[in-house]
Amino acid sequence: MELETVTIVYDAGQANVVRGVLEQAGIEAVVAGTGTEDVFVTPETNPYHILVAEADMELAREVLAQFDAAPDDDDEV
Repeated sequence: MELETVTIVYDAGQANVVRGVLEQAGIEAVVAGTGTEDVFVTPETNPYHILVAEADMELAREVLAQFDAAPDDDDEV
């Protein structure tokens, strides 16, 4: 199975949230870091790649677009 990067985030917590959103939609997702998180602790130098199967790429993009468009708790209704 070929994995491709669907998005990149710069926070470990956010990476896990994005993975969870994708998995709730039935898309298997993997978080991959650079392997240097303990050496360079700044997020800018250690992006987290969210990987999905090539076959799931289009659906994953749609799911993440809906997730990004969802209002935050701080947004006024």
